[in-house]
Amino acid sequence: MKMKMFIGRSEEEALAAIRAEMGPDAVILSTREREEDGMVEVRAAVERSFGQKFAAPKFADVRPVFDETRSLLASTLRWHGAPDGFVHMVSEAGSRLGAGMESHAALAAGIEGVLTFSPLNPFPQKSFLLVGPHGSGKTTATAKIARFLSDRSSPIEPVAADFDASGQTARLAALTLRVSVTSALSPDHLMRLVRDADDRGQRLVIDCPSFNPLDEADMKRCNDLISHMNVEPVLVLAADGNPMEMEDNARAFAQAGCRRVILTRIDAVRRRGGAIAAISSARLSIASLGLSLNVTCGLGPASSERIARLLMTGTQAVEADQLKGAA
Repeated sequence: MKMKMFIGRSEEEALAAIRAEMGPDAVILSTREREEDGMVEVRAAVERSFGQKFAAPKFADVRPVFDETRSLLASTLRWHGAPDGFVHMVSEAGSRLGAGMESHAALAAGIEGVLTFSPLNPFPQKSFLLVGPHGSGKTTATAKIARFLSDRSSPIEPVAADFDASGQTARLAALTLRVSVTSALSPDHLMRLVRDADDRGQRLVIDCPSFNPLDEADMKRCNDLISHMNVEPVLVLAADGNPMEMEDNARAFAQAGCRRVILTRIDAVRRRGGAIAAISSARLSIASLGLSLNVTCGLGPASSERIARLLMTGTQAVEADQLKGAA
């Protein structure tokens, strides 16, 4: 209830002012004549706000409208374990931008609003330095790039940065079907190899040692290594981790200078929404998708269409694309 006091030279004048402002529904609460000046005070009240001639009818309230596309996209992303914020943004964008399209096309339209894609170039301006936490698939990704992304006229040479002598060199040689590969046994040695390759116009793909994103000193070593070489750091992130841990790891390596990510082991998990959301949150661009541990399959170029198909139907829907367009 809204109350107000009106003042007039007479009671009739005050009542006229009340009817003009509050309407006929006004209720008179009190009337008093002031002794000092003879003016009349009238207090009145009304159930609705002042200045409204008619109360808003209840049937005019805005009611939610069911959107089948938005509901389907939201339920799909939730099944894949994507966080609520990511689900809301993608499903809303997909329902608007993909109106009238098939479900996977609408999902692809929504994904384009929150993710960027930047495939690896067979003629890169800088050598690739693959970094990431332990067990993310860096060595396998290095072998796939060396075997399938390289152009015969200007091959990208694999290098094992085997600083701790953990057998990384032998494994990379086996995966690339070579007797041996170049090995850097220290950061200084690796820096010399990159400088010499730049002088020759050669590009390298370097299998870097693992760095622990939870260890501040370890990440500082990673940052120092990146800053002292003419390389592009590319994060290799496995899709089979905890979504919140993946987001923290992606953010840590983004702060170290990574702008692109290779998402591996997608075939080893059913619920992939957490990995996609983690990359989006860290503002990284997806460069390639590792759809198989088999080195002969290469890396699939990333796109919103491929991500949408993976989320809607699984890996089977993209196997043909993988064989045709693998790096």
